[in-house]
Amino acid sequence: MSGVLPYLSLVCRGTVVVVFAFAALGKLRSRAAYARFRRSARLLTGLPEEPASALARLVVAGEVTAALTAAAGPLSSVGLGLAGVLLCGFTWALARSPRSGQALECECFGSSVSATRRTALARNLLLLGVVSGGLLSTRIAAGAVSMRWDATLMCLVGAVALAAVITRLHEITSLFTARL
Repeated sequence: MSGVLPYLSLVCRGTVVVVFAFAALGKLRSRAAYARFRRSARLLTGLPEEPASALARLVVAGEVTAALTAAAGPLSSVGLGLAGVLLCGFTWALARSPRSGQALECECFGSSVSATRRTALARNLLLLGVVSGGLLSTRIAAGAVSMRWDATLMCLVGAVALAAVITRLHEITSLFTARL
C-alpha cells in the first residue's frame, strides 16, 4: 500500500494545484471578472464594500499561494493545509447563506455561470476530501524517493481530469437535471 501513496499524493496535490490556479486565474483574467468576484464576495458574506474587497484580495492571494505551495515538494503540506482552510471558509460562507437551493453566482472559477449552493457545497466537500487525502498520503509517503515516470505522468493526467470534473461540477450536474 505504501508504494501507492506517493502516486495518490501526486494526484491530490496536482488536483489542488490545477483547481486553485484555475480559480485564481479566472478571477484575475480581467478587471470585470475581478469586480464580479468582489461583488459576489460581498453578497455571499453580507460584508460592507471595504471588508468584502479586502476579503476578496485575501482569497485570491490564498488561492495563488495554495496552488504554488501545493506544487512544491517540501511545502506541499503547507499548500494543502492552506487549501483546506480556504475551502472550510468557502463552505462555511455557502452553508450560512440564505436560500440554499437558489442559484448563486459565486464566480468561483471566473465564470458567471450560476450554480446552486447545494452543488457548490458538494464541490467543496469533494475537494476537501481530495485535500485530506493529499495531506494524509503526503505525510505517510514522505521520504519515498523513486516514482516511475510513466505512472507519474498518468497521475498528472488524472489530476487534471479530476480538476476538470470538480471545476465544472455544476455544468455536469445540470446535464442530469435539465428539462428536455
